[in-house]
Amino acid sequence: MCGSAAHQLVFESLLAKHEDFDFSTKRAIFETFRKLHPILKEQHFLNPKEEEDDPYESTQVTALIANASGIFGVYSMREVFEYTKFWAVGTGREFALGAMHSQYQRMRNASAVATAGIEAGAMFDKNSGLPMTIYMLSLK
Repeated sequence: MCGSAAHQLVFESLLAKHEDFDFSTKRAIFETFRKLHPILKEQHFLNPKEEEDDPYESTQVTALIANASGIFGVYSMREVFEYTKFWAVGTGREFALGAMHSQYQRMRNASAVATAGIEAGAMFDKNSGLPMTIYMLSLK
């Protein structure tokens, strides 16, 4: 998750209370964030304002969801995009994406690709930094 540091605690709380959230497809993720928006406003006091002429209220969240179903980017107007190989979010994402793209065919596993991206983001973006923690999940 990117944005306010409060997002982490808010989403941990929400995920613990709501078992009906679905992150399995692009459409399911959109519907989950659509359901979350009023909860964020009413129970967690989200300020949904960004620009005056925005077509929708913002959730103020940028998130990356990676699971057995795929890699999904979620953006502030509840836009959801699906990616096929890798993706990055945050201020160092351009550097991370460039590094991952250039190394993707040479790397032996997803952890190595992610490491290349994180290290590039930390090296070239002043708002990114190390250390990093990488979690590997086995798909069944």
